[in-house]
Amino acid sequence: MIEVYTFGPISHDASGSMSRADLEFYGINHYRPSYVARIFFNDPDVNADSAAEDRATYAGKFAMLGHPTCFGGEGHCVSDEPRSRFDDRPSHPLTRAFKRVVVTDALRRCLDEPQLRITVVASSAPDSELPEEGPLLDLYGMQLTTFR
Repeated sequence: MIEVYTFGPISHDASGSMSRADLEFYGINHYRPSYVARIFFNDPDVNADSAAEDRATYAGKFAMLGHPTCFGGEGHCVSDEPRSRFDDRPSHPLTRAFKRVVVTDALRRCLDEPQLRITVVASSAPDSELPEEGPLLDLYGMQLTTFR
């Protein structure tokens, strides 16, 4: 299964003096099959067949270890009950995830363009099935962060 997602255009104020740039993904649902997400900047032509890491617009990638099935009973996988702010136990393994991808070199190649269009090509095993309706890459949002 391969899905292509396009975000933007987003404005950025990155400059040649930046020391690092990170693209951060928030609230990633991993009640999905495992997949690899490849990221490309300002490339409207990238698709499932052309999403290679040697492409000039390639910015980086992240992998997501999915959990597409639950063998427990109702409410086993993730509880909707709020936890006390003093509860210091680790979060549940299916709590939505966070990923950070360092994209400094790719963003430097885009400095002459004031806006950035981000394309993410997510690919999982060909026989993967989603446990529920929705996209393979299901997230709350993303953020581009630059450092001087």
